[in-house]
Amino acid sequence: MTPALRRRLWLGVVLLAWLALWFAGAQSRSLLEPDEGRYAEVPREMVVSHDWVTPRYDGVLFFDKPAMQYWGTALAYEAFGAHNWTARLWGLLTGLLTLLAVGYTGTRAFGHVAGWSAAALLGSSLLWVVGSHLNTLDMGVAAFLGGALCTYILAQLPDAAPRARRIWMLLTWVLMAAAFLSKGLIGIVFPGGALFFYMLWTGQWRLLKRMEWAFGLPLFLLLTLPWFVALQLRHGQFLDYFFIRQQFTRFLTDRDDRQQPIWFFLPVLVIGFFPWLALLPAALRLPRRQAGFDARKLLWIWVLMIFVFFSVSHSKLPLYLLPVFPAAALLLGEAIAHASRRTMGSALGLAALLLLIAIPVVLHTHAPRDLAGLTSVFAGYMHHLAIAMAVAALVLALAAWLVWRGRALAGVGVAAFTGLGLLQAALIGFQALVPAYSAAPLARAMLPALRSAAPVYMVDTLQRGLPFYLGRRVTLVGTAPYDLLDGLRWAPRHLLPLTAFEQRWRMQPEALAVIAPPRYAALCRQGLPMVAIARSPRWVLVRHPAARDMDNCAPPVTVTTACPHVSRSVAPPSTAAVCSPASPSPPARASSTTKAG
Repeated sequence: MTPALRRRLWLGVVLLAWLALWFAGAQSRSLLEPDEGRYAEVPREMVVSHDWVTPRYDGVLFFDKPAMQYWGTALAYEAFGAHNWTARLWGLLTGLLTLLAVGYTGTRAFGHVAGWSAAALLGSSLLWVVGSHLNTLDMGVAAFLGGALCTYILAQLPDAAPRARRIWMLLTWVLMAAAFLSKGLIGIVFPGGALFFYMLWTGQWRLLKRMEWAFGLPLFLLLTLPWFVALQLRHGQFLDYFFIRQQFTRFLTDRDDRQQPIWFFLPVLVIGFFPWLALLPAALRLPRRQAGFDARKLLWIWVLMIFVFFSVSHSKLPLYLLPVFPAAALLLGEAIAHASRRTMGSALGLAALLLLIAIPVVLHTHAPRDLAGLTSVFAGYMHHLAIAMAVAALVLALAAWLVWRGRALAGVGVAAFTGLGLLQAALIGFQALVPAYSAAPLARAMLPALRSAAPVYMVDTLQRGLPFYLGRRVTLVGTAPYDLLDGLRWAPRHLLPLTAFEQRWRMQPEALAVIAPPRYAALCRQGLPMVAIARSPRWVLVRHPAARDMDNCAPPVTVTTACPHVSRSVAPPSTAAVCSPASPSPPARASSTTKAG
């Protein structure tokens, strides 16, 4: 076997191991509330209704974001069925493909070591991994924006042939369109703003002539306008709501109650790059003066502009900062290529030391209030996390040793696997806490007692993943959920008044209801007939006391409730049959969304 073939085989093994680690846990982890459950259900309803234009959640119009990720997830449902992993597949794939784009761009712009290092550290940095493995809309737009940045840099490199430059620029327009269809105006504001400030800094206004306006702009409009026009023709309130309420109002006001201090994203950036945070100072050196296109200057502008944009916004969440990471990874990759053994080894050694210092903090962390009744489980998770951190610290020390011995790329690779492995251990272990953070346990408790035609009510509460796990809609009662306020204002028939629910409940002995604990106590005092099946700090699952157990499959449940007139032990009729609780995973194909109740 030749050395070249041996290197290729070794590289193939490394890539396969990375892919296996990247996708690990996507199915076994239950969808978390509220975002993962919500963004899994909207595309499921698209598949069932065959309406791929209008986003809906539980039948309620949901115009907060464009439909790009919904379409991608719906296609995954059509191909493989509705599961935890298909609900997360869009983020996993877009996050992974961005690593390839960053690696290739770094190699072309700064050299092989810089490209390999940029891809490795992006794919193992805390915020990028978490963003890729959670079903939110932030990863998709970050990936497309990062891709547009990469293709633009490739188009402007001095060695780019005219035909290649044209292809890269047209691909830039396509990726900007995908970003626009993922989250709106930032899909054009960020690339356009970065280019403007770059030309203002360098005076290279001739770059405007290289934009391929004649083909690029029509292509962008062809890809983006049809959906916006179609939805506006169906729902006249859409454009005003989407652009004014969701884009400008959210940025300029505190209406969504997401305000944070102006320095909020500084610790997000620093901690989000763990285990590479000690290398950040190495990337802070200013770009050198050079003739022609300077990719480092553009990357600097991209990072600073987006960081300032979100810092002054009135709406702040950690994952908003994800579009910064591909550009910052390229800067860090270029810095690694020029860093000394001492700098690199010390940075990885410091990451190992910080992990060891953090272990006692983790072990002495108390369970938050919303984990009432799960304190021992929380303590077990903290011990699991501490062990993972100790192992990661040892492997990071090994990576530092490899760098000090002159094997920089091997050290970067070991550190990258360590960072990804540690974060996967944290994410997969978090499954122990899903009774407080997911609708899957609620669905598991509900399915044995649920008849196919029986209504399911959500009273003053909403577990957003429940319709996904049940494969059907639920009926909202009482207080409107904050994220459905506008949709319910347009169609109030989707929200049942409490008095109407009480009337229906008395006449529907097969119905189930999930009730917020304060409302449950109030209904008990009013004498509404209910038997509690299961409960958590956030909800109480009840059925009508007149309901009969289905097919002798209802497991024995001892109910302790605040309603004296319904407190009792409920057991199925004597039978030899043994019934296992049904799995909360949704069916392979999304089922009917006929409105319950």
